[in-house]
This record gives sequence, structure tokens and C-alpha cells, in this order.
Amino acid sequence: MYEHAKILVIGLDDDERRRVANSVKLSRHEVITTKDWKSGLRELYSQRPNALVVLSDSQTSTDSIGWQEIQTVRSLSDIPVIIVADRATQRSLQKAIDLGVAGYLVRPLETSSLAERLNSALERPRRNESFPQAEFRHENLCIDWRRFEVRLDDHVVTLSPIEFKLLSLLVERRGEVVTHGEILARVWGPNYDLGDRRYVKLYVWYLRKKLERDPSRPRWIITRNGLGYIFSADPPSPAEVEVAGRQGSARPAAVREATLWATS
Repeated sequence: MYEHAKILVIGLDDDERRRVANSVKLSRHEVITTKDWKSGLRELYSQRPNALVVLSDSQTSTDSIGWQEIQTVRSLSDIPVIIVADRATQRSLQKAIDLGVAGYLVRPLETSSLAERLNSALERPRRNESFPQAEFRHENLCIDWRRFEVRLDDHVVTLSPIEFKLLSLLVERRGEVVTHGEILARVWGPNYDLGDRRYVKLYVWYLRKKLERDPSRPRWIITRNGLGYIFSADPPSPAEVEVAGRQGSARPAAVREATLWATS
């Protein structure tokens, strides 16, 4: 049995959260609990748990599970995620499968089933089970994952959630080419057309505009023609600068279309 793992439990209901925490402790795991995703994401980056248990909120009429937040977790880490919900629909189960959720349990919750699923998930080998360092620094760029904050020359750069997830993915995989399809799946989710590169090109352009000294000649976010993008800590080669320059000299079609629509 996998013992002494660190488990984060996120759930609004105090009684259920306490009951789940006690059950997890019986399996000789350390438990961290929090009421909501805002504090939960902070704990993810500061405590770096080995697994996450999400107790959906029965009282909310909106997204009680937090698919967007689970997608954020999945874009940065491969740790097991187990969901406890009031019901299972075909749509929710498909979302769970697409995001690589390790378990989907329906209330009334049997804590023995949760412990069994959790221990089974912890035994499986994972590609990347830990979260990135609390901070990433390169030249004048700093990413603070605890605060979801990006700074350039010590000034905060305002990024949208999509921009932040895209940058985080590229930095996590720095030195490696991340394909258009993988970027779409991990940043936008599996419901998007994984063959449609327009979203990726558009948001790479946004990031370059906000982070690069010369967006038309990027030093960090480098294009790999026909493949995807790479975050490079090394200066780009002349050929890479030429390719990026050709692509960065004109705004992506999606931006031009949006501009025409807004001014028509």
C-alpha cells in the first residue's frame, strides 16, 4: 500500500470534509483540507500534495465540481484527482475521462470506496506528479504560481486565465516542443477541435505582445514550424528569429476578424 502521501481535500460541507479527512488519515496519509478552490489552489502550489479529492457543492446551481479549476490543475500536474458528486451524467463522466480524473464517486459516499480508489490511484506511475516550483525566474521574467502572478521587470503583467495556463504549460515543458494539439487539450480542454490551431496562434500572439521586448522577434516563445511552440531559455537561432518575425509581423486572422467586427 502507498503510505504517507499528502492529500488535499477541497469541499464546502464541513461535516463531509471532516469525515473524508478522517477516512484518509486511517490510510496513513497526511491530509490538508480547504473549503473552496481559491484557497485550494494556493494549497496546491504551497503544499504540493500527491493527490486531490474534490467534494462538489450540492447547494450551488452552477458548476459545482469546478471543471475549469480541475483543468488548471491538470495543465500543470499529473497528480490523481478524485471527484465526489451528487450524480453522474454522461457529460460529467466524459469530462472526467477527458481530463484524466482517477475516480468519480457518487453520493452517498462510502469512505471505504474512496480510500480504495485513492490508494489505487497513488500506486499508478505518473508522468509528472509534482507541481512546479513556487517561482520561476528567467532574466526579467518571474512567474509566481502561488499567487497566479506574472511579473516583468518587477511589474505585474495582467494575463487572462487562458494566457496564464498557456504560459505555465510552455514553461513547465521548457526546452521541449509542445504541439498545437497538446496545447489545445491541456489549456482549452478536450471539447475544442484539436485540429484547429487558430486559438493557439492567437494566444501565443497575445503572450508575445505582453512579454516579449519585440513580439515580432521573440526570444522566449519560439515557433517550431508545423509542430507547435517551445519556451526557450537560450537565445533563438537566426532561422528561428526569421520564422517568428514573418509570423509576428501580421496579426493572426482571428484578431483581424475581431477588429473588423468591433468597428463595423
